[in-house]
Amino acid sequence: MTLETIHALGAELEQLYCLKTAPLAIRLIDRDEIPEGCTQPSSEGKHYALCQSLAFSRRTRHGLAVFAEDHWCLWPVINFRLRALDEGDKKYVGSTYFIRDPEVSYRHFCEEYPYIEEGLAKEGMAIAPLESCSFAPEAVMVYCEPAQLRQLLMASKFHSGRIAGASFDTCDSCGAALLPILNGERLYNVSIPDAGEYERSLCGENEMIFTFAGAELEKLVGAARDLTNRGFGYKQLAYDIRPDYARPKFYQDMFAKWGLDTGEEWIPGKR
Repeated sequence: MTLETIHALGAELEQLYCLKTAPLAIRLIDRDEIPEGCTQPSSEGKHYALCQSLAFSRRTRHGLAVFAEDHWCLWPVINFRLRALDEGDKKYVGSTYFIRDPEVSYRHFCEEYPYIEEGLAKEGMAIAPLESCSFAPEAVMVYCEPAQLRQLLMASKFHSGRIAGASFDTCDSCGAALLPILNGERLYNVSIPDAGEYERSLCGENEMIFTFAGAELEKLVGAARDLTNRGFGYKQLAYDIRPDYARPKFYQDMFAKWGLDTGEEWIPGKR
């Protein structure tokens, strides 16, 4: 896809779901690959947690390039292999991973903690609004409310036939959101902002994170558009509690086969 197409799809995605902040384009980069329009926080004497960088970009619509020296949170430095841990480090850090028993915490850290695959690791990350990014995204992050998430999940299933995976770790939500996508384990992933992201990045209490592979962008937006044309868009759903509502033909066919009452047939595109 051209950047022009990516920008148009990003704007359409935002409009279809009435998103409050910009969907984000994410790409792993080396230092000689900093995209146009992306600035380093440390160049201005600032340090952000990765969730803060994400919040800054999606709210102010500015691009960032973040490397080890730009981070103020431990976990993404570890997640994305920006610095190495020796065995003593793993024992020390792993025993503090928000699990009461230090030994259980350390075992969890050793066995389940997510890392970027070694062959995919780079020196940093580019973050920018999808509607204006100067690079092709490897992953797209959408911060959304549950009703918007429902529609995104509907669209992803509609075109792919797959139900999204989930990573509900309440610590290190940036890694939980991004790594299943960047490592190629999933096309779609649902996660929840952690306590630090809530406090430091001012996430709303109802915000969730939907992350998907950049290569799926055109298909996902196309599915969202198709569902909207069929009357199932985010803006089209409304409270409508009434008996004997119109139903699709296959409902009617099955109820007739079972000897049950049928009624008005629902026509796609009409609600």
